[in-house]
Amino acid sequence: MGHVGFGSYRVSIKSKVHRESLVRALEAGCTLIDTSSNYTNGESEELIGSVLSENPQYKPIIVTKAGYIQGHALHVLRELNEKGQALEDLVDLSEELKHSIHPEFLKSQLDQSLERLKRDSVDYFLLHNPEYYFQTEGSTQDEYYARLKKAFIYCEEEVKKGRIKAYGVSSNNFGLPLNDPQVTDLSRILSVLKEMNGKNFKMVQFPFNLIEIGALEKLGDYGDESLLELCMANGLTTVVNRPLNAFTQNKLVRLATYEEQTKNLDDKKAQELFDHAMSLVKAKWDEAVDENTTADDFYEVEMIKQFTDLWNNLPTPDAVDQVYYGHFFPFIARVWGGQGLSAEQAQPFYQLMETSYLYSRRNLSNKALEFKKQAMSVGLLPDDGDRPFSVMAVETYLDYGFDYILVGMRKPEYVDQMKALF
Repeated sequence: MGHVGFGSYRVSIKSKVHRESLVRALEAGCTLIDTSSNYTNGESEELIGSVLSENPQYKPIIVTKAGYIQGHALHVLRELNEKGQALEDLVDLSEELKHSIHPEFLKSQLDQSLERLKRDSVDYFLLHNPEYYFQTEGSTQDEYYARLKKAFIYCEEEVKKGRIKAYGVSSNNFGLPLNDPQVTDLSRILSVLKEMNGKNFKMVQFPFNLIEIGALEKLGDYGDESLLELCMANGLTTVVNRPLNAFTQNKLVRLATYEEQTKNLDDKKAQELFDHAMSLVKAKWDEAVDENTTADDFYEVEMIKQFTDLWNNLPTPDAVDQVYYGHFFPFIARVWGGQGLSAEQAQPFYQLMETSYLYSRRNLSNKALEFKKQAMSVGLLPDDGDRPFSVMAVETYLDYGFDYILVGMRKPEYVDQMKALF
């Protein structure tokens, strides 16, 4: 029977709630923490290092990853390049995002990860989504595995030095059909390891959920085995990520519900809050209009028309962030002009944003409940409607035989839901 691991994507040392959640998970018996050098620009690793140094009685398995170049890592890359290092095999995606599994870059990331984690070694060091290479023009499968081999040789050296105990790959493309030109083919990875006599490749991480089930499908080129069975046959530890965020037809289905958070959402009060916020903006707008502009023109502003339609219909909290921080708040700042809004003046708009978050979670819950019903009707889930959807889904994955299911638990209540599965 597998276990739930603590997924630390989007956790930060700056958050007291995140710290409380991690400590609670460790107290409840969580045995694995997954992180990455790029999660919250290194602040995820800093939180883990801080919590474990303050609580040495807990000795969980630590998994970290490297490959993404964004935020602080962009400065690190420039420094390496100035020394003539990590120049080869760079995947240049944009000014703000690059990717590399070149040994010289991996070493710099491991150096920093160990420092942030306050450890001399990590249990597992994974290459993080190396398939970004396929976004470069002229990419080939042969070159992909040549780059992986170079990284594997480096990782074997780090095992000898004692800085990592084992290594592996985290790839979103493991579950693709083997004839897909961008697949990460585990059988080819195993061939590379055999060729180089690699002994310490021990972990494979990939997405799996009730919709994205590629890891269970028998793909032909693996013989009669699925990806999961091939991992088992070769003694590889399997780690599932994104267990509650499924994508179908490019749309997110969140396999969890938020009834507790949204039960007090009052549509009438929410509308009153929206109307009040809009009246504040309109009043400020009217101060600037001239005699040739009517008051009604405010409601014809494209930003206001779109926002009126969207504020309580956004599909996810991330969409709320995009609309408010990317559009609505900048619009308000322009309307106020000068020194901008005081904290008191801004409060109604932040209250409105919090209400939009609640609506987005209710929207996610409604979709999840609909999918839950469908999943139970076709036997994907047991017909037990009283327990949390997320718990039922994760229990089902563990029954399939995966070793670890990573669940993001940024709030203590999420830890409490999953603690029986640690």
